[in-house]
Amino acid sequence: MIRTGRFTSGLLGVCAALLLLSGCARGPDEQALRTEVQEKLARQFAPGLLEVSALQRQGSSPLSAAESGNERLIVYFNATLKFAQDYEIGNWEKLGPASLAYVLGAKEKGLLGIKPQQRAGDLVHAYGSATYERSADGWKSIAAVGEGVTPAPDPDNTAPPARSKRLIDKLAAMVDLPPPGVGPQEEEVIAEELDRAAENINRRLERRQHTYTFASGPRGGQYARFGAVLVEGASKESGKSKIRNRETEGSVQNALLLARGEADYAVIQSDVAARAFTGEEPFTRGSPVKTLRALGSLFPEPIHLIVAAGSPIREVSDLRGKRVDIGLPGSGSRYDAVMVLAAYGLQVRDLAEARQGGLDEAMRRLQDGKLDAFFTTIAAPARNLQEFAARHGFQLLSLQGRGIERLAEKNPGLIAISLPANTYPHQTQDVHTLAVVALLVTTSEAPDAEVQRVTELVFDKLNFAASGSAEGAKVSKRTALRGVTIPMHPGASRYFGAAPKASVKESSAPAPAPKK
Repeated sequence: MIRTGRFTSGLLGVCAALLLLSGCARGPDEQALRTEVQEKLARQFAPGLLEVSALQRQGSSPLSAAESGNERLIVYFNATLKFAQDYEIGNWEKLGPASLAYVLGAKEKGLLGIKPQQRAGDLVHAYGSATYERSADGWKSIAAVGEGVTPAPDPDNTAPPARSKRLIDKLAAMVDLPPPGVGPQEEEVIAEELDRAAENINRRLERRQHTYTFASGPRGGQYARFGAVLVEGASKESGKSKIRNRETEGSVQNALLLARGEADYAVIQSDVAARAFTGEEPFTRGSPVKTLRALGSLFPEPIHLIVAAGSPIREVSDLRGKRVDIGLPGSGSRYDAVMVLAAYGLQVRDLAEARQGGLDEAMRRLQDGKLDAFFTTIAAPARNLQEFAARHGFQLLSLQGRGIERLAEKNPGLIAISLPANTYPHQTQDVHTLAVVALLVTTSEAPDAEVQRVTELVFDKLNFAASGSAEGAKVSKRTALRGVTIPMHPGASRYFGAAPKASVKESSAPAPAPKK
């Protein structure tokens, strides 16, 4: 008589052994994983710079099958890396924390121990992952696709008092009309004004509670992530002041919000800030925003001109008659795209199609063959562009010739910058372009003591890299005055021990390092 329990147990053991012998384990074992991570680091950075001193495999999880039907999974690991050489990971023209996070399959928050200047022997701890697809030859490493996190909505306001209720009823009567109701033009005006009023009410109420509005950028972008870290950091600091992050379309809108008193602080591209201050395009319809004041430079944002892999487009002039996305209407990307086209003798009307869908839409359309190129001004490397390059490939074009010289001459705040090879997957050469600088900006009405506290918070107290902002390691006192194109706020100047900058027409050469 056969004992069923013992037979079943033995059968499972045999099956497990057969699986191991046949190489069908759930992804690579710990030693193979360690070897692969070391090879990736050597390819991405430089051989001998980073050593995997320890790695522990933490298990795996299945993923949805590939289009071919092949099984896929993600393997998790904890690793300790050691810098074998000194490396300035906060250097504006070197591969930084975002590149390290990408090659390790980690989030920026999953890197512990990142400092702007890494010394030989420094350790970095990483919570990483690797994605694999199973084929006839075993498990093969493939590019991973990350998922964004949707921020929690703002809490609802409390019910309005009696006077507010009467005003709301009055507004409701303006739109609650019998057929045919409000016309489309009137509806647009009313909706725009109500949206603006709601935001201003919220801001003024919060300001009374010492909560300041920070205008950042589009959801999921570097400005919005920076704003989220700033809000989190401010909430942990002692004192009664807090900061609220307001997501926006970008730099142009942020300058207008500051001008209208609808925001207290903002991130604005250095070239856009200069144009707003002097009242040049795209700010010619209103008065110059002479109240803008800088707290300091945060990080560079290179101008990206991206075309599909294998595209015949090699330079800006080749965009004539092509389908190009130039960026969202209120963004600095759109402003920079128009500026670059003009420097090479092109206008928007010279394009077959000039879309304004923004980065996410541009990547989808380029992938589908419905777009020939797109511009985006963004801190590099951008995670969504890293993933897009890994899955579909693209070419990042250099800005060359007389056009790049004209751009630098006519636009204060633009700095020449190189994106080193491996900034994006399959990028084998350095790419030369221009970059704007992300400026932390307020207005002259902001109190000196308050601005000094905010400046100290950003440049001295917050660890942006550890909090999930990839560009955080590049926020430094050493570069805080580089590329500043508008006057410094006295509160920020007091913090840095520097005289306020007097004019945007001064040389755009790097400013001297602030006193420590």
